[in-house]
Amino acid sequence: MKAIEGPVDRAKVHALAVDWADDPSSVVEVTHDGFNGDELNGGYAFRCDRGMFICNIHGGRTWTIDPGTTAGRRAKIEEFWRQTQHQHRRLRLEDVSVWHRAAIAALVRGAVSVGDLPESERLGVTDIARADTVLIRLRRCTSESTEAAALRSLAAADWLAAVPAEDEGAHPCPLCGLPAIGRYRQYTSVCDDCYAKTVCTDGRIVKGYNTDFSGGFEAVHADDRSVCAQVTHNGLVSVDGGLCHMGEARFGGVFVGVDCTER
Repeated sequence: MKAIEGPVDRAKVHALAVDWADDPSSVVEVTHDGFNGDELNGGYAFRCDRGMFICNIHGGRTWTIDPGTTAGRRAKIEEFWRQTQHQHRRLRLEDVSVWHRAAIAALVRGAVSVGDLPESERLGVTDIARADTVLIRLRRCTSESTEAAALRSLAAADWLAAVPAEDEGAHPCPLCGLPAIGRYRQYTSVCDDCYAKTVCTDGRIVKGYNTDFSGGFEAVHADDRSVCAQVTHNGLVSVDGGLCHMGEARFGGVFVGVDCTER
């Protein structure tokens, strides 16, 4: 389904519902005075022959089975509305853990690691590996290196606001030594900087992706999005001459790692 350009309004959400429906004439608005009137977190809902489509003013959306009753449809809207309110709540620094506060300080400073901060700014955090996991995740999910942007990202994703488990600490990238996260089977993941420089045997930058929601893996050349049959088949890639493997991560996503059994 297409993205909404510009401010979200009823007409644009209706157009998306029409585009989604098998029979455009089946599209009917499902009104909810509270949701429709909430200028901060509200939005619009429509039902059609394919189900029910709900979209908030931030562009977030959901598709669901049409419950078939007024009460059921209202419940679906209110569930989605509560999620939107939660994701767009205002967090303060004191609302998040010391791990996240230290990681935010490193993000704002442009530090490579929380360990690069003065001790006073680490807020008593001594397990730098776990703090660096938070920092890497924040970098991936935050559009700007600011405190406000980081807090918005934390509000939007509960998993991001969780403190990493003891076995989720970052490790030195096996190629360059920068903090990295992720280990898949016998492979130790490279850092995000090295990940972006991954090339196939022809020297072309490649990107991997899951072929569907249940998993699967395919690699494409970054320059023209053509399928890279070589990497898709055997996963062999390199970064600055260092041999690596690209493949499907354990719970979805794609990893690039070095085989630790060969080091």
